[in-house]
Amino acid sequence: MSYYLIPVQKDGCLFLTCEGDFSLAEITAAWREVLEWLAETGWKRVLVDVTALQTFPDTGELFDLAKLFWCNFPPCGRMALVVNWGQCRFAKLLEMLVRNVGIYLTVFVSEEQAEAWVQGGSWDKDRSRFQPVSRNNNSVGRPPANVIK
Repeated sequence: MSYYLIPVQKDGCLFLTCEGDFSLAEITAAWREVLEWLAETGWKRVLVDVTALQTFPDTGELFDLAKLFWCNFPPCGRMALVVNWGQCRFAKLLEMLVRNVGIYLTVFVSEEQAEAWVQGGSWDKDRSRFQPVSRNNNSVGRPPANVIK
């Protein structure tokens, strides 16, 4: 697996792009670099694009990946995960695991929509205004079609 880190200074966002065969060891190394970058800059936004990955983590690796994302991520940070349709199943499970420990991660199939969301100018602001969230039963308004269910 190879990866690239692309800092976008004007947006205060770090882009991580992964390609090739999934490797937990290599994604761990990449994530350590991400955390170092975030700590040095004070940024709290990350967009992870895994659309070019050709293999996917198994269930055990998903739990390890969730722990990896959870540890030391900045409080109030945002993480967008861009996937292709074939990766939706593992991505939504990862989203659920990470959100259960308090990390604000959302899965997208559109990089443009992911960029808008991670920068804070997205559909979720309008959604909260028009469709209230019930904290008692964890129900939320229906997301737009480009966000994976």
